[in-house]
Amino acid sequence: MPAKMLSSFEIRGFRAFDHLKLTDLGRVNLFVGKNNVGKSSLLEALWVYANQGAPNILWSLLVDRNEGESLSTLRLADRLTDEEIEKQFLTIRYLFYGRKEKPVSQTISLGPSENGKNTLTIEYLMSAGRGGQVSLLPDEDEEGGEIPAISIKMGSNNVLVRMDRFFTKRIREPLLLLSSENKNIFIPANGLSSADVSRYWDSITLSTLENDVLDSLRLLDSRIERVNLVSLRDARDRVPIVKISDFDQPLPLRSLGEGMNRIFGIALALVNAKGGLLLLDEVESGLHYSILPNVWDFIFKAAKRLDVQVFASTHSKDCIEGFQKAATASNEQGALIRLENKKGRIIPVSFDEKELTIATRDQIEVR
Repeated sequence: MPAKMLSSFEIRGFRAFDHLKLTDLGRVNLFVGKNNVGKSSLLEALWVYANQGAPNILWSLLVDRNEGESLSTLRLADRLTDEEIEKQFLTIRYLFYGRKEKPVSQTISLGPSENGKNTLTIEYLMSAGRGGQVSLLPDEDEEGGEIPAISIKMGSNNVLVRMDRFFTKRIREPLLLLSSENKNIFIPANGLSSADVSRYWDSITLSTLENDVLDSLRLLDSRIERVNLVSLRDARDRVPIVKISDFDQPLPLRSLGEGMNRIFGIALALVNAKGGLLLLDEVESGLHYSILPNVWDFIFKAAKRLDVQVFASTHSKDCIEGFQKAATASNEQGALIRLENKKGRIIPVSFDEKELTIATRDQIEVR
């Protein structure tokens, strides 16, 4: 297993997790558990870590759950009133364990448990302005008064962000912590946006990676010969189309069913995440249960060849059984982790391939 893959992951103080420690992670990892037990939050924690705590990523998590307003709306003005700043910044509490109204002195800690040097920490602070405990970013003024801020630390990097600049165009995206080689991708339950589909397709078009995407689509329909993206109303609105052997004219991919669109997104993200992480929420969404073993087989093989570590979630028994079959057949390690709520504390229960085979054979409930 390459050193850059996560063999463990520890969470402290993030969303529903006071403390969660995962060990023996594999190439492909599947999180299961009842509703509201933290599967999506676990993927979010991995996403924050993969992006080194970039503020635009933090805020997008809040917006996606309707906990904060869109940054594009907030950034229309160069400055917000003190009341507006406080109101918006206090929504950051939803990312901290306990959701305290003001999570002062609380810290989120994310990273591999065996290497503290690679731990990401995010802390809520109150800046005293000039001469206070929080250093200002280079382009900020030195006005007095208390201004809320967040401290983002990872390794030797330390970024301090005052919220009167967080909501304006003066904070560039991504922040200084991120590398241009970041290859990590998160697919939410509702799939990739059209903008992401266009961007990921353009990055592999006319390369051998197109074949991986075609192979994934042929799992559902062997007649598919080619795939491409075309514009509808303008260049920003592009949709995938396919050429199938029985028709002279190309067809919109979505016309072949939602499952086809879903697996296209998974394959497209997988080849673009080469050398990085792929996070996939509700992997079975839109896919018929009969095709899930083949989908998992494709994920295992492509992840190994492209050096991608996969983290996915599901609450489907058929999806778990498909995962078990693919994990057993693969030489790469697959790990299934069930999250359980024990008296308000989330704990992980891990199954390796052998244990999962026994559980599925004997119809033992692992969801």
